[in-house]
Amino acid sequence: MAVSFRWLKKWVVKILGNLKSGRVLLSIAALAVAFVIGIVVSQAWSSDSSDDTPASSAGPSEADSEPTSSPSEPDDESSSTDPATTPEATPASGSSDGSTPGNPPDNADPVPTPAPVFLVLDQEPQTYQEALEDAARLSLDIVWPSGCMSPLPYPDLMPNAPRAYRSGIHQGVDFQCFARGHPAVAALDGRAVLVVGNYEDPDSDKRDLLLDVAAQLDATPPYTLLTLYGNYVVIDHGVVPDVGHVITVYAHLESVDPDIRVGEAVQAGQTVGEIGNRGTHAAANGDFYTDPHLHWELHIDNQYLGAGLSAEETRYVYTTLFAETS
Repeated sequence: MAVSFRWLKKWVVKILGNLKSGRVLLSIAALAVAFVIGIVVSQAWSSDSSDDTPASSAGPSEADSEPTSSPSEPDDESSSTDPATTPEATPASGSSDGSTPGNPPDNADPVPTPAPVFLVLDQEPQTYQEALEDAARLSLDIVWPSGCMSPLPYPDLMPNAPRAYRSGIHQGVDFQCFARGHPAVAALDGRAVLVVGNYEDPDSDKRDLLLDVAAQLDATPPYTLLTLYGNYVVIDHGVVPDVGHVITVYAHLESVDPDIRVGEAVQAGQTVGEIGNRGTHAAANGDFYTDPHLHWELHIDNQYLGAGLSAEETRYVYTTLFAETS
């Protein structure tokens, strides 16, 4: 103990001597540098020790300190707000809410379906009296569309006659000509709206395929009917007062007159084309001379005149139209 005291006394005396000798500043600086170095070494050692410490021995982390939901409890709020569970972020394999890619979830509001738009034309057939009155009004201006044999005495050549070969009903009047070279003429003033003058008949096998479809449907499809017209012309006569919108059709033409063009005015009695048999069974077999006839239709407000009438009523209506006595 006495030795230690003497050593301490000697060290203090030495320090005081240094102070007296003018080396005090150097001693203080050395002590300061040693202190700073000690602090830096201490921090470096502490950092290395924490990196090498196993995770299991580490203290509770910031994430561990946050409360978590129990797996057994529903988490409705998180499922509705977490972007990972919204329809936009749903993976291609589907999601737990039963929705599929491209479809809204089951609990989503239904997307309104646009209401379809239909163009509905009045298809209620005329009564016999209405058809008779319209025929009488039109008879004042109408011209016979053909000078060939009158069809009026023959029900099979008139509207409403069955056409079993195409599973349909005849909608017009057939003027039998028995030979080529007869003209078809416009029945009223009007304007050409549809002209087909370059028709090529299919062979009989292809024609039969079209008719097979009609047999399956038990009706003639509209475009198949147009095919069976061959060369044809449609003339729009406008809205006739006290009658309605009048259209006439001229079908089975061998050729169309070059003056008949879409949009051009047509006068009553003007030649529409040469009567032939294009579109018929004979023409499909390459015979363009057998049974030439004009198939002529008159439509009022999208219905052929006499639709749904009996054979006798139909004959009276068309007899009135052409101003012939029964």
